[in-house]
Parts: sequence; C-alpha cells; structure tokens
Amino acid sequence: MVLVIERPSVIARAHPLRPERADVALAAGEFGLTTAFFFTVFTLVRWGLGTAGADASGTEMWFRCAVVSMLVGMVIVGFVVSRPGRWTGAHMNPAITLALWVRGRTPARRVLPYLVAQVLGSVAAAAVARLVWGPAMADGPTRWAVVQPGLGLGGRGAVVALAEAAVLALIVGVMCWVQDRRPSWPLPWIVGLMFGLQGVLLGTFTGGSANPSRQLGPALFSGQTHLLAAYLLAPIAGGVLAAWAARRRPLTL
Repeated sequence: MVLVIERPSVIARAHPLRPERADVALAAGEFGLTTAFFFTVFTLVRWGLGTAGADASGTEMWFRCAVVSMLVGMVIVGFVVSRPGRWTGAHMNPAITLALWVRGRTPARRVLPYLVAQVLGSVAAAAVARLVWGPAMADGPTRWAVVQPGLGLGGRGAVVALAEAAVLALIVGVMCWVQDRRPSWPLPWIVGLMFGLQGVLLGTFTGGSANPSRQLGPALFSGQTHLLAAYLLAPIAGGVLAAWAARRRPLTL
C-alpha cells in the first residue's frame, strides 16, 4: 500500500513516457510484492473476520476489524523494509504511485507499468486466496474479502468517497512532510501505522479500504461492485491532491 523511498540514482534520470527495461523489471517486482501483500491481507480477513459467528456483536466485529487492520499495517512495514520492497519502492497502491509521481519522486514512464502491476496483483491475490483457502474464502462473511460500508451507508457514496479521499490526503501529506522535514524519521513505520489506524477507525464504518487495488480484485470476484467507483477513485483524488499541494507549498511546521 505504500510507499516511500525511490533511489536517487533512478530519479535523477530523464523522464520519458516510454518505460525502459529497468522500469518493466521493477513493475514485475511490484506485481510480485502486490500479489504477496494482498494475499496476506485477504488471508487475515479470512481468518480474522470470516470466522465470526452469525450472532457476533458489533463490538466483537469492531475488535476483529481493529486487530486485522493493525496487522495489515505491520505487514505494510515488513514489505516496505524488505529487500524487494526497497528495490521497487513497495507502493502496492495506485494512489501512492500517482501521488509520488505528482510529487516528482516517481518517473512518469514508470507510472503505467506500476498501475498495471498493482491491478493484476490484486486479481491474482484474490484468485490464489480462493485456491488456498477454498470455498470459505468466497462464502459467508468473508466474501472474497471485499470491502463494504457499514449498515446505513449503502446508499451514501459521497460519505464513503469523502472518507477514502481524506485518509489518503492525510497519509500522503504526512509522508511528504516527513520526507521534506524529518528524513531521519522511520517513514515506513509511520505510514504503516497510519494505514492500520485508518482501518481501526473506519473499518466498520466505510470499510477502510484506502487502496483502489485492495478493493478491485475482491469486488470483481464477488460481484460486489456497489460503490466501487468511490473506492477506486476517491483515494487517488485525495492522494494526488495532497501531493500537488505539498509540491506547490511545502509544509514548514
């Protein structure tokens, strides 16, 4: 889902729109990371939420969602600081890739290959999770680990979109500030914690996706495409807007 560090030697090169061989190789690595990451996320959903009984209380579901969300945040940290993550940048999130491009930290020629890799990674991860975990992955409360809004928000796409956009705007804003003003801070931990906390706060309310690819694969397999546009477009809008604002007027706090 994230982030953060591109090698200066790569960034310093020209930015033609046509991907180079190195960009294709990096995109292949991004596909592998995204697939592994989302398989882990879907597995956590399968066992953390999919095992809840039909009579589970709202409190129990919130607690389960909070545990899964914080584990996802820690998984993000692990992927980002891993050797493959340091190589590709471990974006694993189209909103992050586009925000880093707007920010000037990802070459334009690498954007499309990364987006394709992230989309295909989501679909592949959902398929592998179904193969590994069987019908339980697709049935019952798991439903391919698709993100859904809480009760009463089914028809309020604007609320879901606003929450998704605000989350990415905040995360990208903090990310840009740390890169500019506190480069010695452990940015992977900060970003991972923020993604985890947004799931704790919003998971049982809007679904707490915060990643277009997170929703795409499960939505396609489950047929749950209601509010899909909000989950796909709002995080991108929020992240890009925050990156654009940070580039025009860097924060000086």
